[in-house]
Parts: sequence; C-alpha cells; structure tokens
Amino acid sequence: MAFEIRIQSIQQVQPYTVNAAKLLIQFSVGGIKPDFVQVYAVNYGESTPAGLGAIVDTVDMTIPDPVFTSVIDVLAGYIYTIWLCGRTGDKSNPDDQIDGVYWESLCVGQTIVTKSYPLPTQRQAPVITGVDALPATMTKPDQITVKWTSQPYDKFLIWWTQNGVDMAQGEVDSSGSSGSWTASPTVPRAKYTFSVKGGQYGGVFGNYNYSDWGPTVTATAPPQYSSLRFFLRASGVNPSAQGMRSLMHPQHSVRKFMKL
Repeated sequence: MAFEIRIQSIQQVQPYTVNAAKLLIQFSVGGIKPDFVQVYAVNYGESTPAGLGAIVDTVDMTIPDPVFTSVIDVLAGYIYTIWLCGRTGDKSNPDDQIDGVYWESLCVGQTIVTKSYPLPTQRQAPVITGVDALPATMTKPDQITVKWTSQPYDKFLIWWTQNGVDMAQGEVDSSGSSGSWTASPTVPRAKYTFSVKGGQYGGVFGNYNYSDWGPTVTATAPPQYSSLRFFLRASGVNPSAQGMRSLMHPQHSVRKFMKL
C-alpha cells in the first residue's frame, strides 16, 4: 500500500480567546488510501507522536473528498506540532506496520504557534518560537539558542534544565517584544528544557513585575560532527583549500581537534 499525506493548511479559527484555540486542518492523501488518518497535537519538543497522549481526531478515508478536514481544540499561546498518521486495520487496534514499515515513519507534521487574546491587564508569558541546537565548531562550543515573542517587557528570565537538573538562570536585560538567549556549552545528546518569563519595571523601587513562566520547550543537543569535512564547513573553512597541519596546530589529534 503506497500513500502520501500532504498537509494543505493548518489555520487557527477566529475569534481568538485567552486559553483555548481551535485549529482547522486541511490535507489530501495521494495513492492508495489508508483506512483512516489519526491526528495528533504534540507539544513542541517531542519528535514523534508514538506513545504519547490521546489522539485528538480520527478521519475516515471512506469519503471520496480530494481534500479532507479536521477541526481540533488545543491550548492558546502554545507551540504544537500537528501530526497526521495514516493507519490500517481496526481503529481500536491498528496495524503497527504498513507494507513492512512502522506507521510512525509515514506520519507528516507541521508546527504552529497558537495565538492567545490577552486580557487588558494580564501579563502574558513569552512563548518560545524557535530552538537552534548546534554542535561545536572550531570557533564555537556546543550551544542551543532559544527565541521567543511576547508583549513588550523590560527584561526576560530564562529557566532551563539539563537532563532534568536545574541550571543557572539566564537573563536578558533588554526591552522588547522578542528576544533570544544561548545556553553554552551544552552536552551532546543531553536533553534540555527551556521556559521564559517577562518582567516590567516597577518604577522608583527598582523591582520588576513578572509574568508567569511560559510554555516549556524541550530539545536534545545534537551529537558532534563525525565528518571532518562537515566539521570544517560548519567552521567556515573550505576543506580543499587548507592544510590540516596548520589548522590543527598545536593539536595533533584529529578527534580532539573535532572536539569528539
């Protein structure tokens, strides 16, 4: 059975509210259709829908529509990855494999940040909108950069953990409605969790009034480059135009040079 799921669009349905969001998902299925398509709304940071919480919708393939739709309810002000997974068999006990391939590998996903309509006097927590995890290069250590958007704040605090252990709190002492912060050095393959809150200057007393912590985002630090060519390119070096002895001096071990 060969099929291909194509996400046409994922849109949040207005009106926006403080806590709840409704998403309209439109997709098509090419080839021989599966028996049904499961829809997952996964909090950002998880890689696949396998083994996670309840399915938010199931769409039958018996209707001969060229474009299928699903409307799901999620939380406002969060980052989600919407996964569409073609399945065969019975809905209560679907097949684990389709033509010898595990069903998870046939899923397609798309990320969306759900919008929240704030109350006039409510301080909305910043929402992380991007995570860039990079292995070490010649000039930079391993690092993970988080980016966020928010209502205007005068400073931001970053809570983060490494493999579940709290790390020293980060701080961005600049105003704005967006920002970024980098954790470095990180540990290859370690799991990191981040959250951000914003603070508004309280006036003559010098204190800050903070929002709640925003939604957490989890990321796994990538392994180091195992290819010398990729390592040099990531470092901004043309591999074919350099002599390794001059690059490595005074280090004589290629593994140490590549920070492996």
